[in-house]
Amino acid sequence: MPPLTLNTKLAYWFGQIAEGLKNTSFAVFLLFYYNQVLGVSGTLCGIALFVGISIDAVSDPLMGSISDAWRSKYGRRHSFMYVSALPMAVCFFLLFNPLVTTEISLFIWLLVFVVLTRFTMTLYTVPHNALGAELTNDYHERNSIMAFRLLFGSLGSLIVYGLGFGIFFAASDAFPNGQTNVDAYPPFAAILALGIFVSIIGSALGTKHLVPHLPKATSAQTLNPVQILLDVRSAFQNSSFIWLVGGFLLVSLPVGLGTALQLYLNTYFWQISPENIGIVLGSSIPALMLGLLIAPYMMQYIEKKQALYIGAIGWVIFYIAPIVLHFAGLFPTPGSVNTVYALVFCHFMAYLVLSPLSIAVSSMLADVADEQQLVTNARQEGVFFGAYAFVIKATAGIGPAIAGVLLDFINWPDAETIQSGEAIPPDTLFQLAMIAGPGLAIGFIPALLVWRNYSLDKARHKIILAKIHSRESESDVAPLLAPSQEQATKS
Repeated sequence: MPPLTLNTKLAYWFGQIAEGLKNTSFAVFLLFYYNQVLGVSGTLCGIALFVGISIDAVSDPLMGSISDAWRSKYGRRHSFMYVSALPMAVCFFLLFNPLVTTEISLFIWLLVFVVLTRFTMTLYTVPHNALGAELTNDYHERNSIMAFRLLFGSLGSLIVYGLGFGIFFAASDAFPNGQTNVDAYPPFAAILALGIFVSIIGSALGTKHLVPHLPKATSAQTLNPVQILLDVRSAFQNSSFIWLVGGFLLVSLPVGLGTALQLYLNTYFWQISPENIGIVLGSSIPALMLGLLIAPYMMQYIEKKQALYIGAIGWVIFYIAPIVLHFAGLFPTPGSVNTVYALVFCHFMAYLVLSPLSIAVSSMLADVADEQQLVTNARQEGVFFGAYAFVIKATAGIGPAIAGVLLDFINWPDAETIQSGEAIPPDTLFQLAMIAGPGLAIGFIPALLVWRNYSLDKARHKIILAKIHSRESESDVAPLLAPSQEQATKS
């Protein structure tokens, strides 16, 4: 691999904007749109979202294995990046522009296009993430590569918040809560779909010159269906991978649930305007940007596993603080300007401390791929980042799916009967707050317990790289020794 130029890195990072656009719109708007705007029951929405993420659970690792074994003049990763761009943009647009009206037909539409959007996202995200792991094998440089990739993903999120709450869902006389305006969603989705297409194609074209230098599939890696399943099974037998991704999946469930309920909380519990909702949610973007710039330097002095704990515990403390303080009588009154200021501060701090976790997981997966290479003599970044892509999408899938069911469980009112928090029974608002507050904190405990078992630290990774390099050196020397050994045999 030649030295990475800034232009090459920018091209790779630019591709993360597509994932930021899709994931943020799914996490924040999709459930609210179909449930509160179109009137589909929370349970039906939850079923559709859960089916979509269940298919991801299978397709993401399989796509990773296929990508690992792919052979073409475009390399192992770029072929899929090119082919995914247009279908993904079209499916995303149609998801927010249903051509049907009844509840059952809307449910079917949601189910079909959630599955299609997620599948086309898999075609892109898994190879793109795996490509990042192939750019370098340096323990600390991986932190910076992953940090800036996530930084560009945050730019995608910022675009969603800015276009959504600042333009398309801004308050008006007809719609004081602009996010309930059904006509605003199709043009909003059209612009995001265009951004997704440009991001994917731009990243693929900007990194295509790396193809000759990237790792190739080994002779043992084939596209035989049986071999693909064996490769996936082999990856899932790696204990480091199981403990890391298992814990991250457990973290993603409460994070996804909390994100899906933010629009409900801010609209009806905190009673703030769409513009202020955009400010509150958008505060996570500069927080992540600042955190992603600081975290790589901080992580030179701590283990990546410690960064997981810092991110998880810090996020949940600041995320639930407004609700806890409200019921303790220490938070500003809902609907006031001071409420907005306080929410912005807590939201900013939650995502600032979350940054080390986001970087650590991506960087640790690349380390796990090195460990797997030592065992199997094959690079399987695709399988590992396929599973990682599933977990990322689980944040925008399983969490909202659970949220939809819970909204029906607490008898959340129909969209047509409510326009503000005063129209919702206090008991229902209290139950919503308990789910999005203390309930989230409890959901973090299993992940922290699982991460205790992860043991691939900096010292062990250094030993693994040394063994890999030693084996490769012996492989390079072997052909030179073969003629003399053959001559000695004849003598």
